[in-house]
Parts: sequence; C-alpha cells; structure tokens
Amino acid sequence: MSAAGGARAYVTGAGRGIGRAVALQLAADGADVAIGYVRRDDAAQATAAEVAELGRRAVLVRGDVGDDPAGLVEEAAEALGGLDVFVACAVEALPKPVLELTAEDWDRTMRVNARPFVLGAIAAAGRMADGAGRIVALSSTGTHVVRNRRYAPLALAKGAVEAAVRFLAVDLAARGITVNAVAPGPTATEAFDAMAQGDAAALRARLGAVTPMGRLGEPADAARLVAFLCSPDAGWITGQLVFSDGGYSLV
Repeated sequence: MSAAGGARAYVTGAGRGIGRAVALQLAADGADVAIGYVRRDDAAQATAAEVAELGRRAVLVRGDVGDDPAGLVEEAAEALGGLDVFVACAVEALPKPVLELTAEDWDRTMRVNARPFVLGAIAAAGRMADGAGRIVALSSTGTHVVRNRRYAPLALAKGAVEAAVRFLAVDLAARGITVNAVAPGPTATEAFDAMAQGDAAALRARLGAVTPMGRLGEPADAARLVAFLCSPDAGWITGQLVFSDGGYSLV
C-alpha cells in the first residue's frame, strides 16, 4: 500500500498544528487515518470529522506517546486493519537554555520527543508489508542553527530523531520501507505561540519578514511535503532530512 489509494496511516499529534494538517493531507490523498493525541478530545474529534468529510475512515488513538509508543502503534494498526504509514508529529517543548538542564529535564525531553519516534518506528515497521511502508519524522530548523537558546532541549531530542532516521533507513531499506525527516521552519501554530514568550503576533511578523519567501510557514506547507514522502513517487528517497522553510535556514 502507498499513501494514495487506501493506505492506513497513523499520525501522532494529529489533533492540531502540523500533525492535523498531515492527517488531512493524507486523507485527501486517499488514506485512512489513525489520529494520535493525548489530551484535547475536542481537537482530535474535529480532525476526525474533517477526515470523514474527505471520504476516508478516521479512528482516534488517545495516549501519551512517551509512555508506550509501540503499544499505541499496535492500537492504531489494529483499528485500521494494518499499517502502511507512520508519521511522528507529537512534540512537547521545554524552553530552557542548555546550561540549565537537569537530569530530569533531559529524561523528560527525550522521553516525549525522541523515544516515541524511535520505538514507534520500530513497531510500525513490524506491522508494514515489504515494498511500500513509509515512516516520516518531524524535526526542525532550530536543531541546526542556534537562534533561540531556550530551544536547546527540543533541539537535542530532534538531533537524536534525525540520527535514528538514518539508521532506520539503512536497516529497513532491504524491505522497501523508507524513513525520512521533514524540518519545518517557524510555522503558525499554537505551539509556536506558546514558545513565543510574549507578543506572538510580533514574533510571527519578525520571522516572516526574515524568511526569504516573505512569510511564516503554514501547517499545510509541511504537510504537503510529508504526504509526498509517503507517496509512491518518493520510493527512492530514504534516510533524508528535507527542509520546508521558505529559505529560512539559509539566512
């Protein structure tokens, strides 16, 4: 199966933001979608309703991805009758400079931002048929350029995710399962506003102005790239990090 024409996809963090946009784009391309979320029942149900409006099946998978990533993958696969696509979008930022990190901070950020992708991808690959499985992680431009020093914990976790993408890609290549990562630039989401620490509108305007393409990213920008990496046309792409940032990482 591919992401087009009847694929079964599990998207974590699909209640809102980029995860929601990914779920809707995959559904528009013909996939049934398991919507992963942890707290916001209303947001997850709204995403499910929109998937249904697109003519595809939606199931809800509630749980903290940091607790039992493999168990949630199994739940999604059982509900969908199999699994062809796994996209890890769930994120929890801990805004703190690197020199202030405690052991507890380290454990928390890795548990909720790195562990879910690595263990979730391993479990997902176990449920995928050879030849067409697709696994995609979300990373970030902030993992590569230090612009906001309070972004350090998330950048450390996303660095681990990017390393996992490369190792998983090599080990799963013989089965025809691709593994890639997408790094969005600053994107207009609730999570972005929460990280702003003040005037979110002013920060959106400032970052949009310094982005070469002249605006902040929208969730759909990253979602279209993720959906492409889940499509048959991307079958020869694996182990790659692809930026979706309007040129933000270049300046």
